[in-house]
Amino acid sequence: MMYLYRGAAIAAFLLLSVQLYGQSASFYPLEMVQPGQKGYGKTVFQNDAVERFDLEILGVLRNIGPKQDMILARLYSERLVQTGVFAGMSGSPVYIEDRLVGAVAYAFPFSKEAIAGITPIQQIVDIFKERPKRSDVAVRLSPRSLLDPRAPAGISLPAQANLVAGNRSGEIPGLETRGQLMQIATPLTLSGFTPEAIYQFAPQLRAMGLEPVRGLGGQAVGNHAADSALEPGSSVAVQLVRGDMDVSATGTVTHVSGNRVYAFGHPFLSIGYTDLPLSKASVLTIIPSLMNSMKIATSAAAIGTIRQDRATGIMGVTGEYAKMIPVKLKLRTSRNEEKEFSYEVVNDTFLTPFLMTFTVQNGIVSSERAIGGQTLRVKCSIAIKGQPEVIFENSVSDPASSSVIAALAASAPVQFLLTSGFENLVVERINIEVNAVEQTREAKIEKIWQDKLEARPGEEVKLSVFLRKPNGDMLVEKYPIRIPDVGPGILKILVGDGLTIEKSDVESELEEFVPASLGQLVRAINNLKKNDRLYIRLYRDQSGAVIEGEALPDLPPSLLALYRSEKTSGDVKSINKVIYIEHELPPTEFVLSGQKVIRVRVKS
Repeated sequence: MMYLYRGAAIAAFLLLSVQLYGQSASFYPLEMVQPGQKGYGKTVFQNDAVERFDLEILGVLRNIGPKQDMILARLYSERLVQTGVFAGMSGSPVYIEDRLVGAVAYAFPFSKEAIAGITPIQQIVDIFKERPKRSDVAVRLSPRSLLDPRAPAGISLPAQANLVAGNRSGEIPGLETRGQLMQIATPLTLSGFTPEAIYQFAPQLRAMGLEPVRGLGGQAVGNHAADSALEPGSSVAVQLVRGDMDVSATGTVTHVSGNRVYAFGHPFLSIGYTDLPLSKASVLTIIPSLMNSMKIATSAAAIGTIRQDRATGIMGVTGEYAKMIPVKLKLRTSRNEEKEFSYEVVNDTFLTPFLMTFTVQNGIVSSERAIGGQTLRVKCSIAIKGQPEVIFENSVSDPASSSVIAALAASAPVQFLLTSGFENLVVERINIEVNAVEQTREAKIEKIWQDKLEARPGEEVKLSVFLRKPNGDMLVEKYPIRIPDVGPGILKILVGDGLTIEKSDVESELEEFVPASLGQLVRAINNLKKNDRLYIRLYRDQSGAVIEGEALPDLPPSLLALYRSEKTSGDVKSINKVIYIEHELPPTEFVLSGQKVIRVRVKS
């Protein structure tokens, strides 16, 4: 009987061993973590040397998030006495009995002691084992939504930041933050950025859990950090922008398994599957602060790519490299000088538009006023693999915030394309041109005069368009138009700027056109009207249809009735006018607004 008991005990011990150590022989099981245990951690305080710090386990917090636990520990080190838990320390590995137990990831703001929340290592590793089918967000909208730069594709600047990652700081709105265990901020080092641009975007960056640091990014001269292999405790950088402007987020490596690298211990931006450049970083120093001590680091050349960004950290792969999008930003200043910026941005559905807005705004305010009246003309050219070049133009004239609106206008087509959902879309490069004038230049269509009320096909009607400037001055532009070969009756003539006409078309059409293919999308964007010139349209009110994305305005009544019947559904949309001729007039120096409609009776 004694042997039977011994056998049962051995079996129970072996079963427990399988449960605990089957996770990973190198990991310390969370079930064995007890208050009072001693351990140590690893991080970089200066250059690229990994140093140890001591710690004492205070306890385990269960279910602090969905299926997520946290270890609470007090950290000890001569350096940590000065700094406490600092930004950039996220991911620092923690060991008990020389076995990895987790990653430093959370801290108490304004704490007098270095008390940290540690994400258990098994929960870090396990979340990246899940392989659900990737599903990018597809936002199929009308290309006309691009024409309002204040809300590209229906999303404003603050909403872009929230869409990327929501509130990643860990702060619960409405609660006092000093007593909360919060996600350690990630230092975002910025090189080539103005204080004005950083100030404008800092609230959105902090909402993502990023702490902007100006003038300390980029690659350091003589930096040899990339020459050595990554190890637990090494500093790493995630490069979002590189070149004449540099944006890099710094954290710490938790675990290396083959060519896989686990870091941060908390989400970076929580964007799931992604493709972001991973670099080794060299630490210049730690800046002590009562509010938020911070690691100041520079990045070396890329050594891999971040493949996933999830609730318990990031997972990267060394030896593979992210494909970035080359960008050229050319600015013709209000002093008639030219400035050019060359850089690359990450290729990501949500990050790319936000970073485009950030970098274009920065380029503008590096030379032009950030506040005050000005006029900015924006041209965005996007090269897409296998498609004609996408060209989008818009002009902004505003007494207060032209630079922000112009930056949004530049990023709008990028966002629209990346969120369109077409799988074969590959952006190869982006060119932005901005022309600046340090005064507002606006004009509104006041009235239209015509020299005749009746005309035959082929005859000419002379139009005089009266434009009123904000100061009350009136401009008169004269345009002759020829009556097309149409039957007798009333012919309408619409004169207006591109933005007003596009909005009017949206309101008058029974259903809005949404492209059904990438080719249709490219053509639709390229055909968008501009708001710095007039358009003259000759049309009649008459029903038609858009079939599979192509407009067929002059259908026979019997065929139109068939398409509108209950037996027909799918890619058929109704339209209510027939356009005979539309003239695009040369660009003006003004941002135009308004439209007027006149009538001419066509005689037989």
